[in-house]
Amino acid sequence: MNYYQRIQKAIDFIEDHLDQAITIELCAKEACMSISGFYRMFLSVVGYNAKEYIRMRRLTAAYYDLLQTEEGVLSIAIKYEYNSADSFTRAFKQFGMLPSKVKSVTSQHGINEFVRLDIMEKYFEIGNKELEEKYPDIKVIKELEDMKVACFTYYGKDPEHHAFEAMKKWANENDVYFHDVSYRIFGYNHPDPSNVDDSQEIYGYEVCVTISDEQFLRLNDVPADFVKGTYDEVKRRILSGGKYAVMSVKRDNTGDIGSNIIAAWKRFVLWIGESKYLWGGSQYLEEHLGFSEKDDHIGGVDLYISIKEK
Repeated sequence: MNYYQRIQKAIDFIEDHLDQAITIELCAKEACMSISGFYRMFLSVVGYNAKEYIRMRRLTAAYYDLLQTEEGVLSIAIKYEYNSADSFTRAFKQFGMLPSKVKSVTSQHGINEFVRLDIMEKYFEIGNKELEEKYPDIKVIKELEDMKVACFTYYGKDPEHHAFEAMKKWANENDVYFHDVSYRIFGYNHPDPSNVDDSQEIYGYEVCVTISDEQFLRLNDVPADFVKGTYDEVKRRILSGGKYAVMSVKRDNTGDIGSNIIAAWKRFVLWIGESKYLWGGSQYLEEHLGFSEKDDHIGGVDLYISIKEK
């Protein structure tokens, strides 16, 4: 389950319980996130914090109850978790009217309602339905934002393992934890892999972790002339945003994910050949999802490919 799906699951939970007690702890549990991670991710994806979203959705629902039913103001106030008619009235005044006047002024006034958010509609493109039915696992993101990240590249045998270990060490020393889902962890084969001899393949793998502006300022840029090798320390870079197609990959019954990732990349090739898109030219990304308390990767991977319209 990717981050967009997690937040949508929390939104669906909120919408189903607008007239019941809702805690942020319950919302975070629905999203499979820590409370702090949920707070940050909800604000990032939705544009409002979770408490504000709940408040605005309740007031909008209350407006339609006042307009369409015969329930009294106090009854509706209690229904939407307000302690009194007075506290409800103070909150409702943001619509520019009193709750008791809704039926009499609505024909001239109305409200600027706060509508239910559909993450898929907001962030993903709805395109060729025939293609979407054939490739339901591939979605097109309207616009992935640039991301400031800390990164480390290792060249040699088992580069993924070594790159992850170096990044985990740095992250823990800087109070960044992979299992806190407010951070996003990406990886990719470093550009220009090569076979140094006939017996073994040597290539690089870079691991990137989203970080705050303050942490970003404390790091040095990846050298402009860096081609292949191992970084002498954790660096910083900006992962380019833009239009991307994304596909989620799960582990098989044995816990292996490598073969499923290879199959997914092949599926991307078939999809792009039938779609209205071309390869976009930006770095492809593997977003690693699901980490243990020791920050070991135990979950799935979301694959991102940069695309552009033909």
